[in-house]
Amino acid sequence: MSQTDNIEERFRELEREVMGKQANSQSQDPNKRAEPEFVAIGQGVDTAKAGLGSLIGWVNSLTGTAKVAAIVVLGLVSFSILSFVFKLVSAAISIGIMALVGLILYKVFFEPSSTK
Repeated sequence: MSQTDNIEERFRELEREVMGKQANSQSQDPNKRAEPEFVAIGQGVDTAKAGLGSLIGWVNSLTGTAKVAAIVVLGLVSFSILSFVFKLVSAAISIGIMALVGLILYKVFFEPSSTK
């Protein structure tokens, strides 16, 4: 029974330590924003940086032909993603221009004009 109490007491102590560290880290950095969307974006950026760092470490751990092949494949994938983003942006711009032209045509031809 004493072993169970000891484990529970150790768990409570660890929980207090973790909660204290979280409170200290939040109170020490006044520039951090408390809004949830900024926190989520910050966590996403940190996750992306960690993933990119592990990917770079993995490529650096390869040797010879495998390293060259990995770099070529990663380059192709990154250019494909970049191409997709550019196509998405150009489609959004085209839709915006078409909507503007449609609005102008509607105002010119279909909107009732006031005659004096």
